[in-house]
Amino acid sequence: MSDYDDSSRTVTVPTCDHGPVTVWEPDWCTGSETEHQPGGYRVDIMHASPDHEFTTSTSRGTAVVLRTCFEQRPFTEHPPGHVPFVNVEMDGDWYPHGSHDLRRLSDTLTAHADQLRALADRLDGLTNAFDAAQRSACGGDT
Repeated sequence: MSDYDDSSRTVTVPTCDHGPVTVWEPDWCTGSETEHQPGGYRVDIMHASPDHEFTTSTSRGTAVVLRTCFEQRPFTEHPPGHVPFVNVEMDGDWYPHGSHDLRRLSDTLTAHADQLRALADRLDGLTNAFDAAQRSACGGDT
């Protein structure tokens, strides 16, 4: 996806409060019925990219840690406003992020990764102590 969107596409969405509304459509927009829902309110018109899933392998298969997508709401009156933003799904809900917010989230996830590494080190110590206790209980030090 390029940093600059030079799309010349437009879409006309019939709305219940402003009639047909023609808006510019970014290249990254999927243009789905969810975003361009005919008969809705103009303020509800939105553009969204396909979701990007951040996954990890687990003992029970692949798990989605979080999802993101680009989004823009050209007629909204609420933050983050009319500019594109990244929507991040965490804990079953979506949270809008500007670039500063994404960097802060990234720093937080890095800190969580450091905590997970510390837990892994502690688990190694607990496992080694358990193994040593088992060997000792079995009468051997093999």
